[in-house]
Order: sequence, then C-alpha cells, then structure tokens
Amino acid sequence: MTVVTNETWESWLGPRRSARLAERYGTPFYGYSARVLRNRCRALRRAFPGALIQYAMKANSNPALLRMIRGQKLGVDTVSAWEVQLARECGFRPRAIVYSGSNPSVEELRAVHRAGAMVNLDALSALHRYGKLFRGAPVSLRLNLEIGGGHHPHVVTAGPDSKFGLSPEELPEARAIAARYGLKVIGLHQHIGSGVFELALWLEAMDALLEIAAAIPGIERIDAGGGFGVPYRPEEQAIELGDWGRAVTARMAAFNAQRTKKARLVLEPGRFVVCEAGVLVARVTTVKRTRDRVFVGVDSGMHHLIRPALYQSWHPIDFYPHRTGTPERVFVVGPICESGDVIAEERMMPVPEEGDLLVVGNAGAYGYAMASHYNLRARPAEVLVDGDRAREVRKRETYRDVVRARDV
Repeated sequence: MTVVTNETWESWLGPRRSARLAERYGTPFYGYSARVLRNRCRALRRAFPGALIQYAMKANSNPALLRMIRGQKLGVDTVSAWEVQLARECGFRPRAIVYSGSNPSVEELRAVHRAGAMVNLDALSALHRYGKLFRGAPVSLRLNLEIGGGHHPHVVTAGPDSKFGLSPEELPEARAIAARYGLKVIGLHQHIGSGVFELALWLEAMDALLEIAAAIPGIERIDAGGGFGVPYRPEEQAIELGDWGRAVTARMAAFNAQRTKKARLVLEPGRFVVCEAGVLVARVTTVKRTRDRVFVGVDSGMHHLIRPALYQSWHPIDFYPHRTGTPERVFVVGPICESGDVIAEERMMPVPEEGDLLVVGNAGAYGYAMASHYNLRARPAEVLVDGDRAREVRKRETYRDVVRARDV
C-alpha cells in the first residue's frame, strides 16, 4: 500500500539551516525542498501508471521547480497564455501542456493555439470563437457535472454555483458547434475542487464523466482534474495514494474494455506536488501583549501568504529557537495595514522573542504564486534546498522592481 506521509520541514530545514539561510538571503523567504518535490512526483507516477500527469502550475510557477517537475516526466496544466509561454521556456513540449483557462479572450486563444497546447473549453461562446479561428483543431470540453468538493467554498470548482464548465444539457449544442467547424472533440475534462480527501466523492465524479464519455466516439483523453487533499492540520490524515490509484485505474480499465480505441487518463494535481515541499520563513519584529492575547508581529504577512486571510486556512508554524515557558495565546500577524493580516491565530505556545525566526509549513502551493505588492512591499526571495546545497532561485524584489509598473 502506498501511503504518502506528511514530510515535516524539520527533515530538510531545521533551526540551524533556517538561521544560515536567513543570514545569507535575509527574511522573509520561501524555501523549497527538492527531495520532497521529487518524492511527490514519483509517488504520483507509481500510483497512476500510464496516466498523463500534468502539474497545475498555478500552484507554484517558479521556473526552477517547473524544470525539476519536467525532469520527473510530468506535464503541466496551465490557465493563461503566459503560463503556457513559461512552460515552453522551461522545456515542456506542446503535447505535455494543457490549457484550462476560464473566459479566454481571442488573443489568449490565439497564443495558446500557436504554442501547440491542448485546450479545455468550458463555454459555448469560447467554442464558437475557437472553431472560427482554428477549423479542424482538436479540443477537449470541460464539464460541470455538479459534483464538487474542497477545503473551502472558494476552491470548489463544480456544482450549481460554479463558473466553470459546460452543463450536461449544453453538451449536444457544444458537439453541434464543434461539428460546424470541424473541431475534433477528443477529450472530456472536469475538476471538482481543491483539497479533496474523500475518494468516494472523487470516484462519483469520475464515474459520471466516464458515463458521458462512453456515448461520444473519438474520446482519447479522460481528464479527471486534480485536487488531491494534503493535510494541514494535525488531525488530518494523508490520503492513501495507492488506494486512490488502484481505484481510478480500475475505473479506466473497465471503461477502455468496452472501447476499440483506448482513452488515456489525465490528472492535474497542483497542491499535492508542491505544498509540503515549501515553507515561508520570516523574522519576529514585535511582541505585543494585550489583555488576553499576545500578538507576534513578523516581517511577512498576507501580501506573501494570503491563504489564511482568503480561505481562513490553517498552516503549521514553529519558531526558532524553541523557547521554553508557559504556553500563551499567540496570534501571528504581519506588517500589512489590514486587520485580516493574520498568519496564525489562537496558537497556544511559549512566546518567541524579537529576532526569532518563524517557519510556516505547507506553503509551497498558492504561496508565492498569490503574493502581491500591497502596501508597496516586495515579494520575498525563493530558495531551493537540494541535499546539502541551497541556491536562490528568485531574488527578493527591490524598490525599483515594485514601483516599475507605476513609473510615469
């Protein structure tokens, strides 16, 4: 049985290395483990033999990580023309790139097609436009079968309230549009959400997709999306990836047994690949006591890791060095002029001292990728740790980097 464990950052970072990297690169910085990243890619390939695994690069698009992922024989799932361009620049071949953008413009469709990426289209108007532009091209249709799930309502990507996908009722018209322009519908795609732990829910959605695919000749790709859950809280258990792989592979085998032309399974994991491979390291700047709590201010915040403010996400944290003393009610907050600039709240722990380091775990996915310049603050450096070596894979921004777009 393949079990994916929650690899703690202590195994590749720890207090001493954190201190050395902070001294060398300053704080805050994102740190990534090459070993954890490779292990996640290998685990996916073992669990889903024969599947085309396309990493959802919106989770983290650092070029150094993308090149490592390509080296592990994964493709990429993209959602913008520039993501497609970056994937090509990082060495991904066109056949390894799928584009699943939402509400694309004509210019974006042109750029994606020119790059040779497979497209997943999820609106009748987009299908019309693509057909007019590129008669006879292959396409995949993204469906919303109203089976959704995820760790927060904002990441549920299917269901009656979702903006994504064609409804089953629209499928006949979509096929008619494709026929009008000679488009070849070779794939069906769906994505139910991010952070899904329930295998039964995932299989329910896949069964519904396969049922529709069975009635459409010429289907070569069954794109079941991504969304494998990753544990953030101590009480959450890692998924049994081997069990997921066996169940999904069996579904595909049964589907293909009824067909002359076999279809290939496509998966689009993002968070699962990079989440546990990354941490955010910041420095304590202020310790402030109020009537019933302690605010620990650090030099990073919602401008670098917006997930706690946006999704009320819980991230594991630790302070280096480890302090002794009576645990108190700690709130870790950043420098942004917003009351919602909270990294962690209601944590019972010994209070750190100013100058200590904060490590925020499970920050490899949707961390730097969602960072901003809010309050005219720079995005942090990114550092890749590979065995005994560490190197900066993106420099900290300067004042001029931040204000360049505002120059007049």
